[in-house]
Amino acid sequence: MKPGASVDTHAHVARMRPAWTTRPGGRRPRSSLVLGVLVLAAVLSTRWVRLNVSGSLPYGLYRLVPVPQPLPRDTIVLLPVPETVQHVWSKWVPLLKPVAAVAGDAVCSTAGRLFINGEDYGPILRTAHGTPLPHLLQGCFVVQEGEVFLASPVMHSLDSRYFSFVRISALTAHAISVLTWH
Repeated sequence: MKPGASVDTHAHVARMRPAWTTRPGGRRPRSSLVLGVLVLAAVLSTRWVRLNVSGSLPYGLYRLVPVPQPLPRDTIVLLPVPETVQHVWSKWVPLLKPVAAVAGDAVCSTAGRLFINGEDYGPILRTAHGTPLPHLLQGCFVVQEGEVFLASPVMHSLDSRYFSFVRISALTAHAISVLTWH
């Protein structure tokens, strides 16, 4: 063997990798795959799909499409977090909420409970995780044209009972369930 010659006959084709990029046996770490999936999910989640991890709607994946006109009750919509509740929910995570009342519907806050067209939507809480919640409604109101009231009958839902009526123009998307579970 000549001085300086390699014992490895495949040295000319083998590419050296830093030790941190491969596992013993030459396999790449799964963390790269996980990171790639998370980045892809984050990009997709901002434009075309949304992963719901809030209990006010079924957990799961929702496809985002333009807000329909006219906007019917029970439509699930996406909206930026209103300023009045940003101390409770991150302003970077938009809310997914069902439309509970449209123009002409009656919304009442009576004895600490929310009623929409006479249907009981549950209590209006005073705190969330020890943080005071705003109470903007007292009495009965009629939803005006161009506005909606977003509410879920699920206990602890952060919805219009804490940030009031929402302009339809403030809604960013209609969310259609793709894959959900409870």
